[in-house]
Amino acid sequence: MSLLNTGFSQSCTGVLGDAIINETFGTDVFKPLAPGQTTYRFVSDRCPTDGEYILANSSYCYGTNWHTLTEDHTSGDQNGVMLVVNASYDAGEFYSHSVTGLCSGITYEFSVWVLNLMNPIPENGCNALEPTPLDPNITMRIQRADGSVIKTINTGTIGRSTSPTWLRYAILFTMPENESSVFVKLINNGPGGCGNDLALDDIQFRPCHPVLQIYYDGNTSANLEICENTTYLIKSDLGSGYSQPVYQWQESSDGLSWQHIANATQNTYLLKAVGKEQRYYRLVCTQHPNLPDNQAGHCFSVSNTVTITVRPPGECREPWIYVPDAFTPNHDQVNDVLDIYHDETITFELRIFNRWGSVIFITDTNGARWDGTYLGKPCQEGIYHWKINYTSNNTNTANKALIKTGQVLLMR
Repeated sequence: MSLLNTGFSQSCTGVLGDAIINETFGTDVFKPLAPGQTTYRFVSDRCPTDGEYILANSSYCYGTNWHTLTEDHTSGDQNGVMLVVNASYDAGEFYSHSVTGLCSGITYEFSVWVLNLMNPIPENGCNALEPTPLDPNITMRIQRADGSVIKTINTGTIGRSTSPTWLRYAILFTMPENESSVFVKLINNGPGGCGNDLALDDIQFRPCHPVLQIYYDGNTSANLEICENTTYLIKSDLGSGYSQPVYQWQESSDGLSWQHIANATQNTYLLKAVGKEQRYYRLVCTQHPNLPDNQAGHCFSVSNTVTITVRPPGECREPWIYVPDAFTPNHDQVNDVLDIYHDETITFELRIFNRWGSVIFITDTNGARWDGTYLGKPCQEGIYHWKINYTSNNTNTANKALIKTGQVLLMR
């Protein structure tokens, strides 16, 4: 996981978890924000003046100076409202919210969608005294209850546009050790007057976790069929973000309710195929000193799920691969190369050796077949030894990584 800086914000490049704050402002235009959430005055019966805000599902204020808005930013919410702010002459808090129950060492993202309400206007500005409209400029701040700052960024100037344009701004921070609560704040940096008017919507606070992927034999397919009474190693890859990862493998009988697997706390898990019912497996991971507890879902990363189906021994077999005993590379279009015959699910690497044990030819599943030459010159007739390493993606087989050796007669 890395922090993607855009000059005015940061974005999570890992996996965003469920929103702890998801402020869409609902649909009620007459209900003000909760006490302490803003330093601005609420009005509901008119357009806001400097230092005031409204909750609105549309905006037709101030003629051609402001954009006309027919809906908020939130997708799919009928009559959803947004926070419409006419900035004060003094810097103040557009929005403040406390967040509790957080986990130390975990990265969180605080984001907001912002729209500059001002239309681009002629050079004479709003009026003769204010020829240049002011554009919004917001500080996004993460702080403790005592006011000390954990992280802050500035959006910079949020420019005007010819049509209403929503822009997303975000800040990432890592929760300090032995702390579990913060205040998130959006602060006005510019004065009011002509301009510095904006709409806010879809304020979110979400965990940002590293990507966690589990796989088997390099395959990330969601389904794995294995033979009864065999073992299978499931591996994992964890993206950057946890310097001291804590792992826990989990299993489920329905893919919905998960239980910890006892003593399965490494980044790999040796699966033992017993029983016939279908089972589901996944890996969860968090940053020390947290624990991957199901009750605190925002504190850990969750991998993809692998579904395991166990096949009885009667349905299992060895993967099939066949190397002919002889071939005749004499350019008669018949048996001119050493073909390899195998199940479609097999991948392999083949090596051909001369009588002294030196490798004279290497190929794989999709590579060329041996035409009986070495360094472009025909090899002598005779016996050549081969070795083939192969695996099968059809997991109705008793083994996965196999080796065969043999010899082939080259005749011309």
